[in-house]
Amino acid sequence: MRILLIFSTLSLIVSCAVNPVTGKQDFVMISENQEIQMGREYNSQILRQNPVYQDQELQEYVQAIGESLAAKSHRPNLIYRFTVLDSPDINAFALPGGYIYINRGLMSYLSSEEELAAVLGHEIGHVTARHSVRQYSQSQLLGILSTAIEINAGTTAGNVANVASGALLSGYGRDMELEADDLGAQYIFQDGYSPQGMYEVLSVLKDQEMYSKQLAESRGQEPRSYHGVFASHPSNDNRLQEVLNNVSNSFQKGDQKKNDTYLQKIEGMVFGDSEQSGIRRGNKFFHGPLNLFLASPETWEIINTPNQLIFSSPSGEAVLQMTLEDLNFKETPEEYLKRFAPYTFEDQSLNINGFDGFTAKVNRSGRVTRMGVIFKNDQVFQFIGYTKDQKFDLSSYDGQFLQIMKSLRSLEKDEKLLSKPLRLTSYKVVKGDTYKALASKSSININAEDQLRLINGDYPDKKLEIGRIIKIVK
Repeated sequence: MRILLIFSTLSLIVSCAVNPVTGKQDFVMISENQEIQMGREYNSQILRQNPVYQDQELQEYVQAIGESLAAKSHRPNLIYRFTVLDSPDINAFALPGGYIYINRGLMSYLSSEEELAAVLGHEIGHVTARHSVRQYSQSQLLGILSTAIEINAGTTAGNVANVASGALLSGYGRDMELEADDLGAQYIFQDGYSPQGMYEVLSVLKDQEMYSKQLAESRGQEPRSYHGVFASHPSNDNRLQEVLNNVSNSFQKGDQKKNDTYLQKIEGMVFGDSEQSGIRRGNKFFHGPLNLFLASPETWEIINTPNQLIFSSPSGEAVLQMTLEDLNFKETPEEYLKRFAPYTFEDQSLNINGFDGFTAKVNRSGRVTRMGVIFKNDQVFQFIGYTKDQKFDLSSYDGQFLQIMKSLRSLEKDEKLLSKPLRLTSYKVVKGDTYKALASKSSININAEDQLRLINGDYPDKKLEIGRIIKIVK
C-alpha cells in the first residue's frame, strides 16, 4: 500500500516538456522557472568556492563571444552569464539556466578565439538541450524509487536531494556530450567560426591527458582522469568528425570572424597557482598574503586545492593535509587539538620558528594518524597525516610528516618575489629557437619543455616555425 502511495505521488510530479532542441517530449521533473532558480542557487555556491579571475577586460571579451554564440542557439531568450574562474584546473562547465564557466587554466592552453568559441559553444549546447535538467530529473526519479523501496521494506528513506544535486554537477554521458558537440558546432559555424575548432580543443585536451598519464606513471601514481568538456571522446573520434562535417554541409555559415586577438586578450594571464592560493615551486610552497613558507621532502608532490594544501608521498600511499582556520578562543595549541581529539598519545609541544604548536598521534577506528596544530597570529594551521591503506605503517612516514610541519615559517625578504604567480606572455619565434632552449629560460620549474609544448599545442615533439607567435611563461 505504501509503495502504491509513492507511485501515486510520483505520477503527480513527473511531467514531460518539449525539448527546445529536438521538439520532442522530454522526461523532466522541474519547470523552466525552476531550472533558472536552480542555476541561480548553484551559481552562488560556485562563486563562493571559486573566485572570479580579476581581469575585467578578459571577462567582457568572453561574455561578448558567448552572447554572440548564444544568440544563434535554440534558447536565445535566456540571459547567459559567462564567467572566467581563477582556477588552474583545465575545465569548463555549465549550470542550468545559462550559467557557464571556463577556468583560466583551460584558457591558457587555448591558442585562438575559434577554440574558445568551441568550448563555449559546447557548454551552450548543454544548456539549450537541458542536459543537466534531464540528468537531475532521472537521478531524482531513481532517488524517489529507492526511497519507495526502502519505505516499503521498512528501512530509513534515502536522501533524494543529495542524489539529484550530485548528478547536476557530475559529468554527462557519451550521448549527451556528442549532442552538445553537434549543437556547439552549429552555433559556432553560424557565428562565423570553423567547427574544426572543436577538434583543435580536443587535441589540446588529449595531449594534456597523455602528459598527465606519463607523469603519473613516472611517479608511480595513478593517473588523474579528466572530467570536463569533450572528456568522453577518444583522440581519433570519428563520430565527432562526422558531426563537424554534417554541420558544415547542413547549415549556413555566418560572416567569417578573425581570431588573431586571442593571444592579446590573455597576455599576462596567471599560469598555474594564483597569488591568493599560494605558489608551488618544486617541493617548496610560498604564500605572500599569509606570509607563509612550507617545504616537503624532495620527491613528494604538493597539491594545492581551494580548501587545503596536500603533501603526497611519491606513490601516493601517505598524505599530509593542511587546512587554515581562524582562532576563536584564547587557548593553548594543546587545548585546541584535544578539543577535537581528546585521546592522544606521543604528545609533543612545538615551537616552530617562533610559532607555538602541538602534535600527537591519534588512534581513530584502529588507524593511527598524526595530528598537529600551529598557531600563527590569530590563525591556526591544522595538519593531519595518514596512510591511505592500513598495510602501510604510519611510522614509515611519520618523520616526514613532522619534517613538513616543522618547515613552517614566515617568508624571508628574498622570497617575496617567489610568492608571485607565473604569467603568460607572447613571443615571436626567431631562428635558432627550440623548446629546449626556451624552457631553459622559463620560470616553470617542473618539466618546462613539456609544459611549453602543451600550452602551444606542440606536444610531444612538434618543431617551432620561425615567425610564429607562441606563448611562453615568465
